[in-house]
Amino acid sequence: MITAETLKTSQMFSELEDEDLHKILPLCHEEQYAKGSLIFCKGDEAKTVYVLKDGKVRLRYEICPQPDACQDTAILLDKPGDVLCWSALVKPRRLTAHAHCISDVQVIAIDGTGMNELMEQDNYIGFAVMKELAGLISQRLKEAKGLELGRTMGAL
Repeated sequence: MITAETLKTSQMFSELEDEDLHKILPLCHEEQYAKGSLIFCKGDEAKTVYVLKDGKVRLRYEICPQPDACQDTAILLDKPGDVLCWSALVKPRRLTAHAHCISDVQVIAIDGTGMNELMEQDNYIGFAVMKELAGLISQRLKEAKGLELGRTMGAL
């Protein structure tokens, strides 16, 4: 069962009060994936926001420091509340990574269209979620760049 307390585990919803979270709950349902499953693929249309409830997921990105020098980079998500996919909230609404389950996984799946409509109707929710989301994206980019830099330095 998904509750306001469950949603609060995610940084994306950390600024919201219970009454705000109760507006998001009808947009949520749980999904389960077995170890080895693929949750989503890079390039696909993003229709759902995924928040980790339990398990371990590896996000695989392609980092291209130069047009002809691309490398795969992986980031492990293993904490309840980790956001696996925010692309449904950001145009062009295309997934930027592959998500592989490295254990059995439970996620909170949030309808992207409904969440966008709610954020447009309730400016406070929209601002609070997007502010936290900007921080998450910045953090994820730093992690990806750090991994890439580590590979480059290790190759010297």
